[in-house]
Amino acid sequence: MDFKKLGQQVGQLKKQAEDKLGDRAEPENLKRDAKELREILAGDGSLAEKAKQAKAEVIDRDKPVDPGNEAS
Repeated sequence: MDFKKLGQQVGQLKKQAEDKLGDRAEPENLKRDAKELREILAGDGSLAEKAKQAKAEVIDRDKPVDPGNEAS
């Protein structure tokens, strides 16, 4: 097994994850997101409703608002 190559691959994957997650890759932010998702899943409602709530509250939380796409 080539541990040097494996280490390089792990480093590349870590960088890709950090690039995609941004500041949400910090452990405290990931813990907060996981806690919120657990609370949503434990709540009442259908799976579809829970998925919409999770998307709105956790996934889309840090996305910038597009002025052309705002709901009035």
